[in-house]
Amino acid sequence: MTVAAAALAPFVVFASFPLPIVALPAIGADLGVGLSELSLLVSGYALGLGALLLTGGALADRFGAARVWIGAMAAFAVLSAACALATTVPLLVGARIAQGAAGAALMACSLGLIARNVEPARRGGAVALWGAAIGAGLSCGPVGAGLALEFGRWRPAFAVLAAVAAMAALVGVVALPTPRGTAGGRFDLVGTVLLSVGLGGLILGVSWVGSGFSMRVGIAFGLAVVLLPLFVATQRGREVPMFDVGLLRIPSYTGGLVAGLAMALSILSMLVLIGPFLQVVFGLSALQAGLWFLPATGLSAVVALFGARIGARFSLRTRLTTGLALAAAGLAALAFARTDWTFALFLPGFVLSGLGVGLANPALGAAAVVGVPPERAGVAAGAANTARQLGNALGIAALGAIIHAGALASARGELPIAADLLAAGDLRGATAVAPAQAVQAAYAISQTTGIRLALEVSAVLALLGAVVAAFLLRPRPAPEQVEMNVGHVAEAQAGR
Repeated sequence: MTVAAAALAPFVVFASFPLPIVALPAIGADLGVGLSELSLLVSGYALGLGALLLTGGALADRFGAARVWIGAMAAFAVLSAACALATTVPLLVGARIAQGAAGAALMACSLGLIARNVEPARRGGAVALWGAAIGAGLSCGPVGAGLALEFGRWRPAFAVLAAVAAMAALVGVVALPTPRGTAGGRFDLVGTVLLSVGLGGLILGVSWVGSGFSMRVGIAFGLAVVLLPLFVATQRGREVPMFDVGLLRIPSYTGGLVAGLAMALSILSMLVLIGPFLQVVFGLSALQAGLWFLPATGLSAVVALFGARIGARFSLRTRLTTGLALAAAGLAALAFARTDWTFALFLPGFVLSGLGVGLANPALGAAAVVGVPPERAGVAAGAANTARQLGNALGIAALGAIIHAGALASARGELPIAADLLAAGDLRGATAVAPAQAVQAAYAISQTTGIRLALEVSAVLALLGAVVAAFLLRPRPAPEQVEMNVGHVAEAQAGR
């Protein structure tokens, strides 16, 4: 039961991550806003998840992993219900950010439950199941939202997630041992605030700058410029910092960090952004769009299940570089998309991307501790996980801004009178100033132009990540060092 409970955490967290993707058009229509105003439903979730991962680990150390897991799962259920009941965009975005924060506590505790309660002989299989649950969640989120939209509106999708999380919390109460944590510990509240607000400003600034520079863009970037260096400065004086900048001097660690960031900034972010494009340009229903994702998300889950066997035959460098290269190839294939494409033409890109994510993702955890002294492995792994989640938030914002800029430039050439409205996805407003048929044609062309530009950029990012990882990671790290460091991380996350 412990393994099943631990695997429920990544499943619930990553099912919620892409859940709004296929529902964005319906949410926008219901709340009366364009798609560009809803990007924070996904990137805000990733921000809450990434900024508070390290804090979640500190809470587990103090109160015990199982206790925090149960409390975080219950909070996740309440916040999912709040998403279902939200009546404005600010309320919905706020609930999503808080939902991501609860997810951070779940992710920080789940591997600790395995390390504390599963004997070493079964631990490898438990971790493989934990990793596969991520891919399963990414597959089920869009499909579940699509099913909900087939029978109602977007709100039932969040309501179902709330019910699943509530039942999982009850299972945890019954099945999980709940000893208290052994650390007397406190978490770095000042560092958490500086990091989350500074990165929030950066992500908001990147999201808004695509529409032109304004006062809010200046304020957002100003917060990032002031608070992020201040965060680094405060960490230098701490005995156990949230992020030890000295780790960047270790080439293998930096290689793994860059690989994780490249994965987050490229393929994982683009999988979020392609969903609304498939609906608005190709006229797919929410369920159809979710099903089109399955070759990518489903394959990533299946390949991850064999992560232990693959890891025994191929080095970290091989898995990471090959995975990123496959993801880059998949993104490049999708970058040829046209308004008359069928599913069969999208399929090769989705398959290559899914294989790449499934191959590289399980290796990122080990890459985070290769070459790192054992006493610093816990901090190193936590910082790498945080960087990947924040990379998702920043990637969604940046690539979303690129899509908007590309769509705006195309719309100005196709239908100048309604260019701004078309780029923002406001078709109702555009049809008030131009014929409906012309609006639909110009919108499809402009959105395709924008998504192709973002796919090209993301393919380059994935390929650069592969090159850097190949250069910095050793062909085959010493097995005994990996074993020692992974064990140290497990103990740290178990609250020992």
